[in-house]
Parts: sequence; C-alpha cells; structure tokens
Amino acid sequence: MKKTNVYLILLLGVLGVSFSAIFIKSTKAPSNIIAFYRMVMTFFLFLPVTLVTGRDEIKSIKGRDYLWCILSGFFLALHFITWITSLKYTTVASSTVLVSLSPVFTAFIGFLLFKERLNKRSLIGMSVAIFGSAIMGLSNLHLGSGSIFGDILALSGALFGALYITIGRGMRKKISTLSYGFLVYGSCGLVLLIINLILRTPLFVYSMKDYLLFFGMAVFCTIGGHTIFNWSLKYLEANKVSTFMLGEPIGATIWAALLLKELPEAGQLISSLIILFGLYIFIYSAIKEGKAEDSLSKQLEV
Repeated sequence: MKKTNVYLILLLGVLGVSFSAIFIKSTKAPSNIIAFYRMVMTFFLFLPVTLVTGRDEIKSIKGRDYLWCILSGFFLALHFITWITSLKYTTVASSTVLVSLSPVFTAFIGFLLFKERLNKRSLIGMSVAIFGSAIMGLSNLHLGSGSIFGDILALSGALFGALYITIGRGMRKKISTLSYGFLVYGSCGLVLLIINLILRTPLFVYSMKDYLLFFGMAVFCTIGGHTIFNWSLKYLEANKVSTFMLGEPIGATIWAALLLKELPEAGQLISSLIILFGLYIFIYSAIKEGKAEDSLSKQLEV
C-alpha cells in the first residue's frame, strides 16, 4: 500500500482516539472499570471475526510471539489505567498532550531495538511538537499538586504507550492486524480484570449511560483509533505512528471546549498551536518521503 494512503487512514485513527477523553470525562465510573469494559467490549467485537477468518493464523503463531502479544497487552493496560486516572486530576488538554509524549520514548526504544531513524525534517517537526507538549505541562504548575499528579500519571501513560507501540511494530511484521488486536486486547482485558478483582472494584453496578460510553470507547476510540494505529505499524516505523498520535490532544481539546465547555487557558492554547505546527512539519515530511519511496518502488518494478 502507498504510504500516502497510510497517512490519510492514520488521520482517521487520530480523529477516533480524540473522542476518548470526552467519553471518559462523561462517566463517573472508576478508571480501572472504564479501561476494563473498553477493552473487554473491544475483545468481544473482535472475537466472532477472528474465529471465522483468523483461526488458522492464531493456531500457527509461535509461543514466543504469544508472549510478546501478552506483554504488549500488559503495557496497554498500564497505559489506560495511568492515562484515564490522570483525567480525574488534570484537564483534557493537559492529559492528552502529555500522554502524547510517547514519541520521545518510541524514538529512543525504536533506535535501540530496530535501528529506526528519522530524517532531519521529521526530527525537527517531532521536536517542535514535543517542545509544545513541555510548555503545556509547565503551564499547569499553578493549578496545584493534584494537577501535577495528573500530569505525572499522563506522562507514565506515555511511557507505557510507547512500549505497547514498539512491541506492536515488531509483531505486526509477523501477525495480521486482526490476530494481533485479538490477542493484545484480550490479554489487556484479562490484566484489567485481575487488577479490578484484586482492588475489589464492583464490576456490575453502573448505569446504562456508562455502559453505552464504554461501548463508544470500544468502537470509536479502540477499533477506530488504536486498531488503525496497529494496522499502520506494518507500513510505518513506530516513531512515525506515535508522532501522528500527537494530533489527539488537538482534537480532544476542541471537543472538550465544544462538548464539555472546558476551555483551554492561554498557555494551553499556545502550546497546542506549537504542537499542531510541529505535527504539520512532520506529516508534510512523512508524506513527501512516502511519495519518494512509492516512486522508487514503481521504478524498480519496471
């Protein structure tokens, strides 16, 4: 597939995940429960399709790759718990921006494991976006210790998200999107179930509105967001996919202002514009690089 098409589909994934914080803010359920139902519902949506079309591949996966998928699901569970909890303490804009700092971690991990590098223009774009994210975090210092705790949780979510994305990059070279999602979302849901049982968090005392919000997160944010990111890992390096995800806080901030009346402060607005500018530089460079690679591939085929 042409990389330019992959980038366009990735933008749809960014749109999907940008609704996540809005759904989370709209329910009063505990963070662990929100993450649990989001992943379990996603798993059961994957289940019938996987049993029909992916059964043979699931059986053929090597034991070692199963373990990597389970580990990926474990990191995804930690990502959701830390990030969703952060939304209870800090604003949508701050939380989504800080959790999007995962490119810092994926770029470093990707270099160590896969020797992945960014071209100079892409690196500049990523650096500008990350600089804007840093300004966003600093602008929240005056909001108190609760907000700082939320920011730390969001940053932890960025680290766990980077580990999840990096493992996915390696696994998606061997396993289809369907099978990978089935195993990762299933193991993630199991980890979250165990955590809730250990914490003795009630599983079945929530309103119909809450369950509908959980389902919305599963369909729009996980399948329409994370699954698209997992699919794209077959065609793009992990650091590029994670940098595209920097578009999430822009969308989330806009939705929070329109739907939750949570208006960003001046510092948050300025930092969001810096992130958007950095993302534009990165996407422009990535698409230009993708066109060059597609053109070279056609010449080689001829």
